[in-house]
Amino acid sequence: MCRYKLISKHVILAVVFVLVSLISTHVILSILDRGEAASGERADAIQDFDVTWVFDEPVRFGRFANGHYWVVGPVTVNKILPAGDGHHNGWEVNPNDVVRQGFDSRIADFDATRIPKLPYRASDGQSLVKVVSLDPSASGDCRPCIKSASVLTVLDKVPPNNGRTVFRPPYFGNKKPLISTAGLQTKLVPQLAETKSAPSFDEIADRYKMVQLDHKVGWTGRKLHPVDAMPDYGSDIGSRNAASLLALMLEGDDSAKWDGLVRYVNNGIDIYYMFLQGVDWPANGGHGEGRKLPAFFAAVMLGDNSMVETLRKADLRAFGETGGIYKSKNAKTILFGQITAPEEQYWRSLVYGTGSRTIIDPYFFIDGGERPGKSYQHCCTAKSWKATAAALLLMPRLRQAFQREDLLQYVSRWVQFGAWTQPDPCAPAIGSCVGGDNPGTACSTANGDTACKGDNAVCDLQSHWAENYQIAYGPDGQGSCIRDKNPRDGIGRFPLSHGTEADGGYHGDNFADEMWVTHAAPLI
Repeated sequence: MCRYKLISKHVILAVVFVLVSLISTHVILSILDRGEAASGERADAIQDFDVTWVFDEPVRFGRFANGHYWVVGPVTVNKILPAGDGHHNGWEVNPNDVVRQGFDSRIADFDATRIPKLPYRASDGQSLVKVVSLDPSASGDCRPCIKSASVLTVLDKVPPNNGRTVFRPPYFGNKKPLISTAGLQTKLVPQLAETKSAPSFDEIADRYKMVQLDHKVGWTGRKLHPVDAMPDYGSDIGSRNAASLLALMLEGDDSAKWDGLVRYVNNGIDIYYMFLQGVDWPANGGHGEGRKLPAFFAAVMLGDNSMVETLRKADLRAFGETGGIYKSKNAKTILFGQITAPEEQYWRSLVYGTGSRTIIDPYFFIDGGERPGKSYQHCCTAKSWKATAAALLLMPRLRQAFQREDLLQYVSRWVQFGAWTQPDPCAPAIGSCVGGDNPGTACSTANGDTACKGDNAVCDLQSHWAENYQIAYGPDGQGSCIRDKNPRDGIGRFPLSHGTEADGGYHGDNFADEMWVTHAAPLI
C-alpha cells in the first residue's frame, strides 16, 4: 500500500514537472488565444508567426498594441528558428543601413557581418529583426526572397498597461519611442457608406499584422519585402495602403476598426522614423509609391504637429507620390515627370527608347516619359495616386496636413481627361516608315501610329537621328526647342495623345476606384 502511494506521488510530481516545463516553454500558445500577457508571465521561448526566439532562461514578455512582442532585458538569445545558414534566414539588430543588409544573400548588397553571432546578449533599446527566407534552394532571381519577418523589442521594464496601449517602437534605427494609443483621434476618421468591394475591418487588420520590412532603398528593396506581409512593388504598396485607409473610413464602431487602425498607424510610425533616420522612397517608376500617406495619417491620428511639420518639409523627391509631378510654367495643368535630364537625353529617350522612361519634358509643355500617357505614367503611378488622392479628399484633416493640392489636381485631370500634350510648339522627332504597306513614307512621333500602315509597320526614328537632330527637331540652342512648322500631322510632339488614356493604368485597386466614384469624385 505504501509502495503504491510512493509511486503515485512520483508520478504526480513528474506530470507536474512536465506541465510546468511545457507552460514555461510554450506559454506563448495561451497568450496567442488571449491576445495579452500578465506582466509577470515568463517564457524561455516565444513563437511569433514563423519565427521562434529561444532564450537561455525564462524572460518576462508581453505584446504591444499591434500584437508584436516585447521582452524585458537584458536577455540572452540562444537560438532563433528557423536557423540561418549564413546566406538565408538572416537577422539584424536595429537595422540602420538603407543599402547593406544581412537577411538574404540573394538580395543585393548582402553583408554577412551584419548578422550577430548567437548566443546574443540583447539589451534595452534594441529591435531584433529576423526573416524567414522563401525556398533557400531557389536561385537569386527570387522576387521577393523573404516569406515573413518578426520583430522582438527589448525594453528595460514592462511598458504601460503591459504594452496593450503602446505602439511597437520603430524597428529601424536606434530611436525607440513608446507611443501611447490613448491619444488616437478616431473622430477625425470619416464614417462613409460601404461599397460592394469593401474589405472587412478584419481583413485590414490582417494585412498589417506583420512587420513591413521597407528600409532598403530603390528597386532592390523589392526582394526584401516579405511576401506574407506586403506587396513587393511600390505601386501595389501604394494602392494597398490607400485602399486600406479608405476601408477604415467606412461606417463602423471604433472597436471593430481598432486592430486595423492600430496596426496601420504603427506602420506609419515605422515609415516616419525610417524617414527621420535617412530612408526615402523617391519617385523611380513605381518603386517609391505609397509610404507618404501612412506616415501622414499616423501623424494626424496621433495629433503630433511635429511629425506633420517634419513630413511637410521633406524634399519633394523623398516620396514617390509627390516627386513625380510638378507645376509647369508653360502648361495650364500639373504635369507628370520624375527625372530631370539634359535635353539630348530626353530626345534620345523619345527616339531610341533608352534611359529614363519617366523623364520630364525639358520645355515644360507636356507630360513626360518617352510617350506621354504611356509607360510608367500609365502603368505604375496613375492608379496608385488616384487611390491616395481619394483618401486625402475624404479626410479633410489629412488633406490639410498633406498640403499637396497639386497631386489632387493632377489625379483629377488624369481621371477626367488623360494625357496632356497640347498646346506644344516643339517639332516632333522625324523618320520614315519601315515594313508594312508604305515603307519610306515620312513619319514622326506626332503621327507614327497612323502614318505607317500594314502588318509589322514601324516608324524608324533611329536611322534618321544624325541627319535631323538639332536640325529638324531638338534643342534650338537658345534654351528651348525647334518649333514645329508642319501642321499636317498636328503641331507638337504628340498631338494625337492629348486626352487619351483617361483613368487608365495598372496596379490599382477596385475598391479604391469604387470609393472614388461614390465618395471622392463629387468633392473635386
